[in-house]
Amino acid sequence: MVTTLYIAKFTQFLFFNESAVFVYLFFYLLIKTVCFELFFFFFRLQNLQLTRAHKILALVPAQNACSDDSSTSDEEANAYIPPSPDTSDPPSIASSLNYQWLKAVFRHNVSLEENLYNLHQTQIETVLDYFYFFFSPDLITDIVYNTNLYAVEQLGRSIQLTEDEIKSFLAIQIMMGIVQMPAYTDYWARKTRYPLIADLMPLKKYQQIRRYIHFVDNTLQDSDRYFKIRPLMEKIRKNFLKIEEEGKYSIDEMMIPYKGRKAGKRKQYIKMKPKKWGFKNFVRAGVSGIIYDFILYGGDDTFRGLTFSEKEATIGLGGMVVLALCQTIKKKPAIVYADNFFMSPELTYILREEYGILSLGTIRTNRLRGCQELLPTDKQLKKKKRGSSAQVVCNKNKLAVVKWNDNKVVTLISTYIDSYPLETIKRYDKDEKKKVDVECPQVVKHYNKHMGGVDLADMLISLYRTPFKSHRWYLGIFSQLVDMCINNAWLLHRRDGKKTSLKDFRFELFDGLSKSNRIGTNQNVTDDIGENLKIHKPVSVRPTDSVRFDNTGHLPEAGNETMRCKYCKSGRTSVYCIKCNVHLCFVVGKIKRNCFRNFHLK
Repeated sequence: MVTTLYIAKFTQFLFFNESAVFVYLFFYLLIKTVCFELFFFFFRLQNLQLTRAHKILALVPAQNACSDDSSTSDEEANAYIPPSPDTSDPPSIASSLNYQWLKAVFRHNVSLEENLYNLHQTQIETVLDYFYFFFSPDLITDIVYNTNLYAVEQLGRSIQLTEDEIKSFLAIQIMMGIVQMPAYTDYWARKTRYPLIADLMPLKKYQQIRRYIHFVDNTLQDSDRYFKIRPLMEKIRKNFLKIEEEGKYSIDEMMIPYKGRKAGKRKQYIKMKPKKWGFKNFVRAGVSGIIYDFILYGGDDTFRGLTFSEKEATIGLGGMVVLALCQTIKKKPAIVYADNFFMSPELTYILREEYGILSLGTIRTNRLRGCQELLPTDKQLKKKKRGSSAQVVCNKNKLAVVKWNDNKVVTLISTYIDSYPLETIKRYDKDEKKKVDVECPQVVKHYNKHMGGVDLADMLISLYRTPFKSHRWYLGIFSQLVDMCINNAWLLHRRDGKKTSLKDFRFELFDGLSKSNRIGTNQNVTDDIGENLKIHKPVSVRPTDSVRFDNTGHLPEAGNETMRCKYCKSGRTSVYCIKCNVHLCFVVGKIKRNCFRNFHLK
């Protein structure tokens, strides 16, 4: 009744007041509009929630969906299955792999012998031949040609460089790495003169070679960032690939020192390396330290001449470097060890399934693909005793991930071994100030034992590094390549059972390069006789110049009869050259004469 009364009075008010009609219409339209907007808001909200639910359900693979007819094992029922990436992304190996992480035993352990292959001894004899196995003589020929060509471009004339002079130049550089002085001119200076170097080549000739040494024809320049050194580098790389391989390799960065400003973006910085500035060289080396393959980092130009599948091209720079270096492995099965810059679950899967190569390495936590949900955090593991570890596996993709607490927490991934059997190792304890027993998983033991090949090679190079400071950036790379060849030659020499220290090996190489297949020089050598004492119009037959001056096989022998010397007019001798078959004298005393030597010199 009260409500009816109020409505009647409100109607009477509107009937007698025309202006109130417009107010009534305004509020009516406003209320209607607000109600309409609220209706559509709740409708859209309900629709949005339904769409998100459908999207989440769509991400679950069909084989992981619940079914009344399916039967799962206890392990599969407890497996952690991370959500797959958005299917709208470009196809990649990460999106095609489905991980089922478990706290379980790894079912795909592979037991391999420590020495995978029996390595055969080479038939190389001399130290110089070991060096030429890697730095082949055709490289010296190329350097001579390109250096003379570059001198013509710069000077308008050739410097007439010979192969013997390049060998002497290399010998001097090697000796400078053993006997170091503040400046290279000190080896020729009066107060600090070093005869082994100063007697081998004049300073001006050394500086001339140093100024114009070149490795490529500049007219053939292309977009390659390492065009200046690429031909030499590729030939040395092919020589490295000829070595019989060990079967277990480490892959890591090796810095080629360079602090100059002429290298542009080729120069890199790695703060954890002893030589922080320089060129980044990715290397595959054996446990012994022998380098089998390498790739210089050049940005977008790093993988020049190499091909990858669409999936391989999506695993990042580190993974592609490993694949590129593994493409040249000849003997399989093989095992590759790498650090967390390179390793990822996708890389290890590709290596095992498509390349037939097992792998092990440290891995970053942001690449664990969901298994971190089953592993303890670093803080949780640090609270436990030193040596504590945790393991999860994906037997479907043949992966084992182990987290171990030592001085700090480290995470490793492997496709051939897991934590077991656990072993005890000795580690230094700062609190007790002595070595204590620490529990160690097998995967950590294998990593520590086989990962140091590249670091060993780098250390051997640093012992007697060939100095080559120059504004031309590619000379630093050339110096590093020479050192890599020397170290490979020495390690191959030791593999063949010949025990020589690295320093003695370099001394022998210096002698070989400076003296092999050439006439020795000495300040006390007997001078040639005068022109009036020589035979200018020989009657008897002489060998041709190509035989007479070839510096090979000319040995003296004592004959049964004395005959006239075939070089001087007054000498008589029973000594003759077994190759030229001519009698040649040499006389000692106040008037020295060595016709045997002078006859064979131009």
